[in-house]
Amino acid sequence: MKNPTAYVMTVVMLIVSLFVFGCAKKVAEGEGWSISADEFRDMYESLPPEVAPILSTPEGKKQYLENLVMEEILYHEAGKEGILDDPYVMYMAEKAKRSVIIEEYLRRELSKGLVTPSTEDILAFYEENKDAFDNAETIRVRHILVDTQEEAEEILELLNEGESFNDLAREYSICPTGPDGGDLGFFKRGDMIAEFEDAAFALEKPGDISDIVKTKYGYHIIKMEDKDHLLEQYYYDSQDEIIMNHLKKLKEASEYTIYEDNLGYEE
Repeated sequence: MKNPTAYVMTVVMLIVSLFVFGCAKKVAEGEGWSISADEFRDMYESLPPEVAPILSTPEGKKQYLENLVMEEILYHEAGKEGILDDPYVMYMAEKAKRSVIIEEYLRRELSKGLVTPSTEDILAFYEENKDAFDNAETIRVRHILVDTQEEAEEILELLNEGESFNDLAREYSICPTGPDGGDLGFFKRGDMIAEFEDAAFALEKPGDISDIVKTKYGYHIIKMEDKDHLLEQYYYDSQDEIIMNHLKKLKEASEYTIYEDNLGYEE
C-alpha cells in the first residue's frame, strides 16, 4: 500500500496546481498587462443584452477580445506618457466613476418599480389623450399565434382569467416573436396583412385584447401596447417626475450644511 501521507500531499499539490494555473489561464497578454480567461468571461457576460448576441459567435468573441487588447495597449501607452499622474485626468476619471455609480443607483431604483405607472394611471393618460390615440398612424402590439381555433379559445380564456399575455405568448405562440412575449414593435397601416391590421388598429387603449383573428398564418390574439409612442413618452415623463420626487425626498431626509460665506463671492 502506498504511503497515505504522500498520497494526500500529491492530491493537495494537484488541486493547488490546478487552482493556480487554471485561474491564471490567459487569453491575451503584452508588455506589462494580461487578460485572463476569467476576466474576459466576466467582461463578456456584463455586456448589454442587445449587444451580447452580436458577439456570441467565435468571430464576434475574437473581435471583442481584439478591442480589449487595443484598450490595454492604449491604457499602458498613456501610463508611459505620465497621463495617469495628471491631476486633472485623475479628477475627471473620479468624476466619471461617480457618475457611473449614480446612474446605476438610479437604474436600480427604477427597476424596483418606482416609476411603473399603474393601470389606473395608464387609463387616465389614455382618456386625456384619446384623440391622439384615435388618430395614431403607428401602433405597437403583441400577439399570440397558434394553429387552431380551439387553442386560441383556450388561451383567450386564460387571458380573461388574468393570465399574463407575455407569459402565454412565450409558452404557446408559434410566431418567432413568441420568446419576446409576442412583441411586434411599431408598424403602420399597410405593413401587415389586412385581417390582422384591421383588428390591431381597432384596439383603442393600452391593454386592450382582441377576439380571435384568423389569417393565412393561423389564429391570432392581439394586445395593444402603444400608439405613436404616446405611452412610451408617458413612461419616460413619469420616470423623470418620480425620480425627481425621489431625489427631493432623499435631500429632505439628509442632514447637511451649506456654507455660502465660503464660496468666495465678491462684494
